[in-house]
Amino acid sequence: MPDRTDVPAVKKKSFGQKLYRQRFLLLMLLPGLIWFIVFKFCTYAGLALAFTNYGFKKHVDFVGLRNFERVFKSAVFWNAFRNTLLISFYNLIFYFPFPLIIALLINELKSIRARRTVQFLIYIPYFFSWVVVGTIFVNLLSPSDGIVNHIINLLGGQSVYFMANPKWFRSVLISSYIWRQMGYGAVIYVATLSTVDPQLYEAAKIDGCGRWKQTLYVTLPSIRPTIITMLLLNLAHVLMIFEQVLVMYNASVYSVSDVLQTYTYREGILSGNVAYGTAISLFTGIVSFMLVMGTNWISRHFLEDSIL
Repeated sequence: MPDRTDVPAVKKKSFGQKLYRQRFLLLMLLPGLIWFIVFKFCTYAGLALAFTNYGFKKHVDFVGLRNFERVFKSAVFWNAFRNTLLISFYNLIFYFPFPLIIALLINELKSIRARRTVQFLIYIPYFFSWVVVGTIFVNLLSPSDGIVNHIINLLGGQSVYFMANPKWFRSVLISSYIWRQMGYGAVIYVATLSTVDPQLYEAAKIDGCGRWKQTLYVTLPSIRPTIITMLLLNLAHVLMIFEQVLVMYNASVYSVSDVLQTYTYREGILSGNVAYGTAISLFTGIVSFMLVMGTNWISRHFLEDSIL
């Protein structure tokens, strides 16, 4: 037997040596890191403007919570807050299960070519900007030459101006959101479904489980962490609706479509009341944080699964 004392000890590398060895990878990360620091962390310093009168006065003075008092007394703010919650809630309820259902249907396709074709077709809209999506829906729903109203007229109905009708506008927002975002969520779920152990399905078949029970007792529990992650990601942006509404709404539907971010944009950017707009943004961020942490707490205590 060789003497173990003769084996030279492996010298551990210092932290600096490890960094130097990975220097090229770190340089590749540097541009993204700089962007994140400048446009995410450095902007937090601007939150201090919420406690000043910046925007109207020549000299900036500290005003405490005066901007927040004005926010909470504003009827326009509460209308925007209510619209934000309603639109976000509808998006969450109607959109959230849709990608999962599409992914489960795609997973049932036997042909790999058919799977890739379907994924490609439903994923294309995600690459469209909201300006493009808004233009598509404006043309589709046009009361004069839109295909939707053309079909309504063929069926004997009257043309509907969907984009200027408060009764229909929220439905347009939700439909456009589902159409654009559905492919992104479905692709994530399809990738997760490919990691489920096939032996679990074989065991379920031996126990007499059909396709529905296999989905209920094997597929869904196996991808539960991904479902929770997607839920938290959606909740993180639940109050951050902006570009979609900005490019699609108009004055005739303000009562049902004006949200916190568009209200902040009009007050802070268009009207020049930066301090007031910052106060609204700070309030929005705090509420979003509470929603995410509350959902994660519920998931951890009742579903025994958490990502935070």
